[in-house]
Amino acid sequence: MDTTPVPTPAALARPRGSYDRHRWEAAVLASGLQRLGRHLALTLAHLAGPAGQLPAGGRHDAGHLASVLRLDAKRVRLTLTELEQAGWIHRPDIRTWEPRQMLRPITLTLPADRGTDA
Repeated sequence: MDTTPVPTPAALARPRGSYDRHRWEAAVLASGLQRLGRHLALTLAHLAGPAGQLPAGGRHDAGHLASVLRLDAKRVRLTLTELEQAGWIHRPDIRTWEPRQMLRPITLTLPADRGTDA
């Protein structure tokens, strides 16, 4: 009798919240995001680590992103907020983030985590 364990479909599925850059970028490109939102989202994907995260205190402050994208820092801040409200990124609440002087981390959220396909 074979006692080799057989994985269930749930065990073979990607864990919820796992990050797939290709899938995330494809969803961004297929979305209804405005041009600046898509551009910033794809830049964040480029800067993110393999887990889809930009760490606290990293190089993703609005000033640096504005310089990279050749845009106004205020517009970048507004677009980051729009991406967050639309569910494309997640950041800890600014009102409870400690230490205040350290930039909050950003996590790129997958379309499946947002409850949609795009």
